[in-house]
Amino acid sequence: MTEFDVALHRALKNLQSAGSVQVKETPPHGKPADLTIAIATYDDFDGAYFTIHSILVHHREILDRVEFVLLDNNPEGLPAPMLESFAEYIDRFRYIPFTDVRSTAVRDVLFRKATGKYVLVLDSHVILAPGSLSALLAYFDANPETADLIQGPMLSQDSSHIAATHMDPRWRNGMFGSWGVDPRAKQHPDMPFEIVMQGLGAFACRREAWPGLNSHFTGFGGEEGYIHEKFRINGGKVVCLPEFGWHHRFERPAGVPYRINWEDRVHNYLLGWNEVGWDIDSLHRQFSKYLGDSYPEIRRRAELSVQRPELAFGGVIVLSDDRRVAPWRSCLAEAESIELTVHRAIPSQDDGLDGWRTASAFVAGLDKAILLGWKSVVFLDEARVIEPALAYKLRNIADDLPAEADSAVVHAHGEDPVGAALVVRAAAYRTLRDELSRSISGSLPSDLSLATYLLERGAVDVVLDRSLSPVRVLGEPDPVIEDSKPDLGVVVVNLDLDIDRWKASWHRFIRLPRVAAVERVAAFEDATNQDAAFAVSWRRAVARATEKGWDSVLITADDVNVLDASASILEHARRELDLRPWDVVQLGHDAKSRDGALLDGSAMLRTSPENRGVHAVLVHSRAFERILDAIADPEADPEAFGKWAGHHRTLGDYLVEANAGGMLTCLTLAPGIASTRSLLRSGAIESEYSRRFSL
Repeated sequence: MTEFDVALHRALKNLQSAGSVQVKETPPHGKPADLTIAIATYDDFDGAYFTIHSILVHHREILDRVEFVLLDNNPEGLPAPMLESFAEYIDRFRYIPFTDVRSTAVRDVLFRKATGKYVLVLDSHVILAPGSLSALLAYFDANPETADLIQGPMLSQDSSHIAATHMDPRWRNGMFGSWGVDPRAKQHPDMPFEIVMQGLGAFACRREAWPGLNSHFTGFGGEEGYIHEKFRINGGKVVCLPEFGWHHRFERPAGVPYRINWEDRVHNYLLGWNEVGWDIDSLHRQFSKYLGDSYPEIRRRAELSVQRPELAFGGVIVLSDDRRVAPWRSCLAEAESIELTVHRAIPSQDDGLDGWRTASAFVAGLDKAILLGWKSVVFLDEARVIEPALAYKLRNIADDLPAEADSAVVHAHGEDPVGAALVVRAAAYRTLRDELSRSISGSLPSDLSLATYLLERGAVDVVLDRSLSPVRVLGEPDPVIEDSKPDLGVVVVNLDLDIDRWKASWHRFIRLPRVAAVERVAAFEDATNQDAAFAVSWRRAVARATEKGWDSVLITADDVNVLDASASILEHARRELDLRPWDVVQLGHDAKSRDGALLDGSAMLRTSPENRGVHAVLVHSRAFERILDAIADPEADPEAFGKWAGHHRTLGDYLVEANAGGMLTCLTLAPGIASTRSLLRSGAIESEYSRRFSL
């Protein structure tokens, strides 16, 4: 960009910020259309203007069969009022301001706003060749129930010839897909043919055949190839229609106004390729080669972003009454501090009774979940504190809901259900929205409780022993947490030669809640039977805890690392453990472990029927003597220890058998917060959050 272009762009931004722009969504036009021409734009008035008006001028023969949907992804920008004004003179035109997602995923929203049987998605700077829309509609007329993705050739800059009929599935300049020309497009321009993939400047399909973009794509890039594969997975093909030619404007003299970076692109590739089952290692090899030394950090940040726990269930929406801004700001700040994306739902009007306002915000939130394509959504009250452990708790609860459950109410014993967390799955979105919308237009009681409303309609009642998260106390920056005495000791099993690992372990574990001390036990070494050697070391750690008089002890190997939210997760788990009997809690899994079900009343503790992970185990003092009796002292009675080792083989086998036989009550922490490099590489459950461990 030249200095003039930079200065011009800056001046436009200053003008934009000088006054607030007010635009509204155009209501549905209510007229039938065969084809929706859908365009998403961001600060590109000229592109959107000429794309739409070129269709009005050069494709008048099909205008009676189409509608226009223009999604403005920056409705605060200067072009917004002018884009909105198109509805005043273009028949069957809808202007939609949209800011909930600012990424390539907005293309998904276009399909949910379209009413035509078929949808053509265009970049806001694409010009269609004369006759191309007639050819597209003729194809759909001949194949009315097609499951295919229809694309056409991209034309050269002077539009004199075909520049690309497709993309070959190979890497080029950090992008998957390299332009290519198939001679069939010139030899038989009236005959469609199958291709692997093509650029997404222009593409069309039957609306009901759209497989959807991953709703957690962020920024721009990564969708080429992925969306084409999704069509094939669903039984469709990718078809090049030679007569459907389009010209793409690549130049941006004033610069691209939205965020484009490598981290977003890698994030999207990771999500998309995992979804369709493509080789992630090849992706990393390509980016490592192309980006060189900068890629490890880009990869680290991208992998952190795709391992956020809320991505598993959809999204989180905070229900707000919109009367006070401070609670929402607190929620937003808390969420941002732990990299949790939260959205806000507010009532549609500023007046009305509390029951009406709560229901109205809930309806708005359901609309948002529908538009964003989430498979489930969690609603939180803005009075609740958003803590690091919260997203992991919510994931546990959502994962354990019965498959047939459409909704759930999550609250603690004796807690007022007003303000409870609400989980709603996609199957119930429209039913709940429509039913509540009708009630709102009539009358609602002032004391309406959404929790009661959902429970009366069959929602699962999830009753926890403790609140999902504390209530924010107004006027206080942090929730009031009762003091807890330091009753937890940590013993690190450490090889004498690995003093650096002991030092690192001390610093890592001394920061955990309630920790009284972190001590070292020399690892027992036996090259012929390492499993038995670790059992000896583990027994020594239990003996040390007995001598110290600790209420409980965390016994850990010196190569263990912990999840980023481990302190918050462990503190919440300890508060749950205070309310129930337990002997052992495993903080991680081995490669062959399986998770049990959540305990009744718990959001973080699971049964341990098949968990043999012993690299980080919390042991209560009530079990010290039983464990010391069960595992014979190899120095005092080597024969008895030999029998124990021969029977159990590993310490993990012993815990599984003792748990099954009722000798020990063993639980598993969910998520597992402790792991090692070798366990993560071997596929332990924690590998799903591999980049969130401080390895």
